[in-house]
Amino acid sequence: MSGPARPMLHCIQRAPPEPLARADAGLRWIECDGLAALVADQEPSEIAGASRARLQRYADIVAEIHARAAVIPVRFGCLLAGDDAVGKLLHRYRDRLHGLLDQVGDCLEFGIRLLLPTDAPAATDDDAAPRPHANAPSDPRADSDRGPGLTHLLAIRRRLERDARLAARAREARDLIEGRVAGRFREVREELGQIDGRSLLSLYFLVPREQGEHFVECLRQDASSLRGTGLLTGPWPPYNFVGAIDDDIRSLD
Repeated sequence: MSGPARPMLHCIQRAPPEPLARADAGLRWIECDGLAALVADQEPSEIAGASRARLQRYADIVAEIHARAAVIPVRFGCLLAGDDAVGKLLHRYRDRLHGLLDQVGDCLEFGIRLLLPTDAPAATDDDAAPRPHANAPSDPRADSDRGPGLTHLLAIRRRLERDARLAARAREARDLIEGRVAGRFREVREELGQIDGRSLLSLYFLVPREQGEHFVECLRQDASSLRGTGLLTGPWPPYNFVGAIDDDIRSLD
């Protein structure tokens, strides 16, 4: 059994809510304390087995509402026990939700994903070990094994040096990008990770709606000066600027 249908939260905005253009999608508003939550009743099995088309439809609905009003977007799959639980969410977090709506205001989110240049081939333990001067007297102890302790320390040193180079490279790229769009964004968030063995810098910009075209145009200017392979995405609703509200929503169930 899949279980009874429950309200799935799409986004939150201030009341009175925007009129719905997709009445046939089963969407409805639940209002409380000057806030309105957009929900659609779903069975739990529909969430677990969601297709790509289903996820895209969800994202399109949130984007459609966001095109007309400031919203707090919620990631797909936030099911609540019932309408009372939705009202409880709006009431318990009303001050925080109103504050978030003030923060994201009439803003868009743009994302930049940059694959940073790769390092040169890693040095071996022999390359990393101190080498005696060519004219230094021979020492029979130099031919002995370094042992696992020194090998381990050399590996740690190489890792720390690699991480330091990566951090410096990421700071350089972020500074260059921020300088290029200075005055065109309100906030920026950063993530640094790995993909296919390469370092991936992800930057998320909160951009006032009226600055959106200028923001994109500034990034397109002299793109060759940025080292690495980049991808610009957006505009999106401000998913990366609403904190851990998704976790708080799930904790109410």
